[in-house]
Amino acid sequence: MKIIDFHTHTFPDKLAPRAVGALEKSSNTKAFLDGTKKDLRASMQRAGIALSVLLPIAVKPGQAHTINTVAMENNRESGFASFGSVHPLDEAFEEELFRIKRAGLKGIKLHPDFQEVFLDDPRMVAVMRCAADMDLLITIHAGMDVSYPDLHRSTPQRLHRILPQLRGARIICAHSGGFRYLDDVEKYLLGREEIYIDTSYSIGKMNQTQLERIYLAMDPTHVLFGTDSPWDDQQSAVRQFLSLALPDRLRQAVLYENAQRLLA
Repeated sequence: MKIIDFHTHTFPDKLAPRAVGALEKSSNTKAFLDGTKKDLRASMQRAGIALSVLLPIAVKPGQAHTINTVAMENNRESGFASFGSVHPLDEAFEEELFRIKRAGLKGIKLHPDFQEVFLDDPRMVAVMRCAADMDLLITIHAGMDVSYPDLHRSTPQRLHRILPQLRGARIICAHSGGFRYLDDVEKYLLGREEIYIDTSYSIGKMNQTQLERIYLAMDPTHVLFGTDSPWDDQQSAVRQFLSLALPDRLRQAVLYENAQRLLA
């Protein structure tokens, strides 16, 4: 059984201890790995994962060029496929998106909470529209982030509001469409051709019956397996996904085939 994890994070070796430590503190969550590619590779081997998609985030304006340079290097390594990132407050975001596209990266990661820009802010919409026009995948954090429990900048309702401006986009909503927002996922996102979801940081953390219902209601080609490693254990996440009451054909598509198609 082949598996692609469509939602992971690593940091350069020198930065990993500080980055993971800061995120552990802000989220009050213990990481399962040390944030390095070496530790992720070992985790992948334990879990039987063939490839991990790395999702860096340009948290502040001015960071994107350096972050994307690292992403391009990581993308050349076997076992990894890296997305890039841009910050919506960077005036040169379009140039950086062109750079990402030319380098062969398949998409970008946006995180409205860490980037401190609401998902339906016109500046965020402009980035997403530009990325979509370049045929780049767009993975967004969706729902609550445990580092920002009281301010949720990226909700299903906000995404629903801007979808008319994003025709033809391929938007991958992390955390099954919205962490702790499953009712709104069902209300606002199901049946929309622009919407994909990944399963990261969901199973065992939200209502399992509702998750199964969402996965079954989605276009079967629009659901992707993800873990949010290092914030969840890959081996446990695979086991939890396999425990869901889903048809074998859908399991195979979610674990590998859908991701393979998007990354081809």
